[in-house]
Amino acid sequence: MILFVGISFYAAPIFADDSSNERENKIKIAYLYHFAQFTEWTTKPSIFNYCVYEDTSFSELLKNAYVGKTLGETTIGVRSVYAQSDFDDCQLVFFPHSVSAELLTKMNKKPILSVGTQRNFSQFGGIISLFEDNQKIYFFIDNISALHSGLKINSQLLSLSKEPPL
Repeated sequence: MILFVGISFYAAPIFADDSSNERENKIKIAYLYHFAQFTEWTTKPSIFNYCVYEDTSFSELLKNAYVGKTLGETTIGVRSVYAQSDFDDCQLVFFPHSVSAELLTKMNKKPILSVGTQRNFSQFGGIISLFEDNQKIYFFIDNISALHSGLKINSQLLSLSKEPPL
């Protein structure tokens, strides 16, 4: 948890030598890993699949970052997805761009942790929204959506959730 707190509050100085886009991607990659670490699914998969919706380049960054990493004893897999039918083997789906409310609504009944960067992501049914405020990246967790999806998010992670600015 200390590492997670360190990343959330000191991410800019840690990655100060990187370009703004590289720094932002590294922070998102770290967040996605920790979101999975602090979330419980009702069934434990043999491979934990991170899926990235319609962004092959970010999917490749995630693959490279997670080489050799595990979530406990579970191997990590990363793949790109392009349709709702591709979500079946995903435990976490990252939406780096806009997504329709209809797609998120259809996901709500499945045990999939949805994470997105779109403004009002949680209002459309997404579980975790990433947003920028004062040149730092924060997150907001809609715990009710998580519970409806059959996911239990650790209280320590919930305590770090921040309401996005209006």
